Amino acid sequence: MSDLGIALVFWPTAALMLVTGLYVFITSSMARAGLLLLASLGVEGLIFIALASEFLGFLQLLMMSGEMVIMVFFMVMFMPDPGGLMGMDMTHDKRRSAAVAAAIAVALAVVAVLTDWPARAVGNDAPDVRAIGFEVMGRSMITFLFAAMTILFAMVGGVLLAKAGGRYGIGAPRGEPRGPRSDD
Repeated sequence: MSDLGIALVFWPTAALMLVTGLYVFITSSMARAGLLLLASLGVEGLIFIALASEFLGFLQLLMMSGEMVIMVFFMVMFMPDPGGLMGMDMTHDKRRSAAVAAAIAVALAVVAVLTDWPARAVGNDAPDVRAIGFEVMGRSMITFLFAAMTILFAMVGGVLLAKAGGRYGIGAPRGEPRGPRSDD
């Protein structure tokens, strides 16, 4: 892709990513915030693809889509008002948060402008790229598999604990409160 093509893809998608990221903190709904975060990070994946980093782009799209859908599912399941119908305010300590965000944005902009970025692109056959691929798909694979199984068990456990009977099944032990449905 030419430099003009990259610029025509990068700048509008970067603006869209920033706008959707901003709306994550403005909306009063946790479900909408999760979906906006999915949109923002999905656009980030498209930016990676436009910048000829296809592996990172598709990895970003796959990981964020799965993660955000699960996050929205759990928010809807556990939050008392996930749809934001009761006017929930999702921001706290607004002035200090805005000051910290502005300071970090300025610091990152200064670093981005003052850094002497390399002018050449590394090819796919570079030894570092191959070493990272072999590391991820080689001896570190068991770590990733263990992490995936741990996340899966945590999700299944969370769903089982959230079901109507709770962790005790149909009825609670003697002396334990039955929860919100005490009229049974």
